[in-house]
This record gives sequence, C-alpha cells and structure tokens, in this order.
Amino acid sequence: MPRRAPRVIAIGDAIVDRITPPMPPLPRGDFQGHIEAFETLPGGNATNFALQIAQLGAKTAFVGVLGRDANGDLLRQAYRRHGVRAIVRTDAGRPTGATVALSWIGGGRALITSLGANGAFRLSDIPPKALDGNDHLHRAGFWWTPRLMGRPTAQLLARARHAGVGTSLDMSTDPHGWTDARIRAARMALPFVDTFFGNEVEVAALGGKSSPFEAAMRILELGAGEVVIHRGKRGSARIASDGVTKMRAFSVPVENPTGCGDVFNAAYVYARLLDDSVSAALRFANAASALHIRDRRRPYPTLSGVRRFLASRSGRA
Repeated sequence: MPRRAPRVIAIGDAIVDRITPPMPPLPRGDFQGHIEAFETLPGGNATNFALQIAQLGAKTAFVGVLGRDANGDLLRQAYRRHGVRAIVRTDAGRPTGATVALSWIGGGRALITSLGANGAFRLSDIPPKALDGNDHLHRAGFWWTPRLMGRPTAQLLARARHAGVGTSLDMSTDPHGWTDARIRAARMALPFVDTFFGNEVEVAALGGKSSPFEAAMRILELGAGEVVIHRGKRGSARIASDGVTKMRAFSVPVENPTGCGDVFNAAYVYARLLDDSVSAALRFANAASALHIRDRRRPYPTLSGVRRFLASRSGRA
C-alpha cells in the first residue's frame, strides 16, 4: 500500500513580500532607481514553509493572524491554491504583515518588515486540538510574532512533543540585534526542538560562538536534537550527536533569494518524514531551494520538479 502523505502544521508569521529583481548595490545618500516590476508574493517564514511543504505533497495546516485587507486576501488565496488548511484569525484593526525585499546582483538582500497583524498572534489563537493527527510542527517567524516569543513557544513545542509530534524551529535573523534577553527567550524553546534551522549568522548568534559549527554544538547542549545550517553558496550542513554532514549547493542563477531558507526547511522536513537519510534530505532540500532561488514567479517547486532537477544534476552539484 502507498504510504500516506505526511501531516504537517506550520505556526507563525503571515506576510506579503514585495520583491525586487537582483539590482546593483545602491550608492550612499539619496538615490532614485528603476526596475521593470516588483513581484508581490506570499511571504513570512511560516507561510513559505506551509506553502512549500504542501506543494511537495504533505497535508498541511497553517495557523496565524491576518488583517482585513488586500494582502490578507492574497494570502488566503495562496493557502487555498496550494491546499493549505488556514486556521487564521482576522484582526480588523491591523494590516496584514508586509516586507519590502531588495536583492542584489551576486547575492545578498535587505529586508524591511512591518509585522502588522502578526503582532497580535497569541497562544490562544492556536486551537487546543490543532496538533491532533499531525506528524510534525514547524514554528517559524519567531521575531515577527512577539507575543509567542519565549515561554509561549516553549509551551507549544513541549505540547507537541508530549503528543508525539516532531518539532522544528526557525527564528530567522533578529531585527533587534540578538540582545541577551532575546537570546534567552529563544533558547527557552530548544529543549523541545528536534530540528533547529538557521543560517550561519543566526546559529552563531544563538549558540554564542564565532564558529557556526561550534555554536551548533552549543545549541545541541541546550537541548536541540539536530542543527541544520543554511550555508548559501556552500550548501548546507547538519550537526547532531552522531556527527556532521555537509552537502554542496547547486549552482543556479540567483533571481529570488527571499524565502530560500523556508523552502529548504520544508523540503528537508518532508524528506525526513519520508525516512530519507540525512544526506539525501540535505540534497533534496538544496535542490528545492535552488529551484526557488532561480525563479521568482514559481517560488514553490513541486515534488516532480525537484526530482527532475536532481536527475538532471545526478553526480554533479
């Protein structure tokens, strides 16, 4: 009999991104630039994760808060289009969260975010039975859902663990500079995290070490089961008690770096839920993120698309 589709729930931020194509670096001082068009896309770490893992074939739910506006409508349509069950509260007094994303030729980006209705997200917005029947809970948009930071996220992940649900956490970069108090709030969740995702800067900041790999070991000591690092052009790495696994990136044109880490996370979780090895899951996630990063108009690759890409790159990265 065919294996049933994994059941996954993503909890966190709902944001609409206004994305530029890659541009030359901006000069200092006043500047007037021009691009052909902005892309307006779903965004937010948790939303991107939900849309991507649903695109791969998981039965997916998303929990968050939206405003009553055009951006909220865009996100509701995206959840429906990708088959994501949206459990969302509408906050009529706040706009839907939004980000302006500037990307640079050769890599790099600048993100400016207004958290909007995400700032009203409370633990009580998560239905008591929302975790029932799920295989995995992904918590993301940590900094953009401030009422869930610290103890509420720890309680949510502990509840999932108690119910036998796997857990993952992606914080993204702290917009307030990783103060001691915010690092303590972030670390509270680690004893209940199976997989912690982050880029090298984020892992180093949370682990308190200059080396991301040394910092990852510290994150393991604080309770996480494994640390998976986004390493940009160098690919990805997984650090756990049984050792370190590295996987090279695929070389593709850089058109859409925004959301690349979220797509990677979703693909890694999906592959591991299908019992892929760590190496196979890292390679699968690298492929999904490569397809995302090269195409702003189709940001969430399908399972068949990822498999075709991997077949075309067999033996080379």
